[in-house]
Amino acid sequence: MKRPDAVSLIAVYHFVMTIPFLIGSGALVLAVVPVLINVESREVVWPLFGIGIGLFFCLLFALVFLLVGIGLWRLWPWARWAAIVLAILLLPAFPIWTGIGALIIWYLLQDEAKQAVGR
Repeated sequence: MKRPDAVSLIAVYHFVMTIPFLIGSGALVLAVVPVLINVESREVVWPLFGIGIGLFFCLLFALVFLLVGIGLWRLWPWARWAAIVLAILLLPAFPIWTGIGALIIWYLLQDEAKQAVGR
């Protein structure tokens, strides 16, 4: 089946959403430099731990958005539900991401998307 334009648009959206998370990861890596310059025994442990947690989640979300984008592009059935879950996570980010997330959820629950991506 041919991929509907809306599914392609949502897939491209997921590809684009990887970029801010990759930029955030790079910023966190750069944040390690000043912490390491001011190394004084145990005082460096907690800042590095916080930066490491932030880096982990930035890279995790970048990977998830990328995989969901690939899955939607290739019309894999699991990708539809993964995109819905990511859209639900965006709903609290009012007002812009709430609207985008609601539109993604609404479209992916339509029959056209269900048939295109598979049930």
